[in-house]
Amino acid sequence: MLPVWSKDISVHNDRIDEQHKKLFEIAGRAYALTNKQTSKEEIIEILRELLQYTQEHFKDEEQYMASIYYPYLEQHKAKHREIIRDMTVSVTNIRNVNDLKTQLGVIAKKWLLEHILKEDMQIEKFRRNTCQLPAREIEDDFVEEKEKYGCECPNKVHLVPLDVHKRIQEGAVFSCKVCSKQIRKI
Repeated sequence: MLPVWSKDISVHNDRIDEQHKKLFEIAGRAYALTNKQTSKEEIIEILRELLQYTQEHFKDEEQYMASIYYPYLEQHKAKHREIIRDMTVSVTNIRNVNDLKTQLGVIAKKWLLEHILKEDMQIEKFRRNTCQLPAREIEDDFVEEKEKYGCECPNKVHLVPLDVHKRIQEGAVFSCKVCSKQIRKI
């Protein structure tokens, strides 16, 4: 039995959550095919849909991770590339419908859903535990680990891009979007 998407696994980004819901839905349809009589064409069609949508989702998710300054972006991108590569390789090595069904189950359950349930939840954990300055479209270098900034939010640290750090040093004031208090060096 496959898990279903719920708010418990939300990353609190509407676009990514909607894509995760769609991936769960496609994976559910794919997994259902593994337990019934089906044609090779039907399985290939759903695999194609799953692969195409997964690639689109990974691109959007990587942009989201960059916008929140996710520190493990490169490692996460590598996992995405590995999933796409493994999906492609496994599908090209299929010899018959039973092999196709087996691979479909592996792709739907292990690679995609487990990735969302485990790896993507690390993104949410980071987002939840780090007050963020407004998300930006570009990546900046961050201030060294020893230069931490905080606010009044308990146990949270602001990731401060180098240009913001310099502006704070020059007297600029930035406020936390959560507690509305000034961000200061801790």
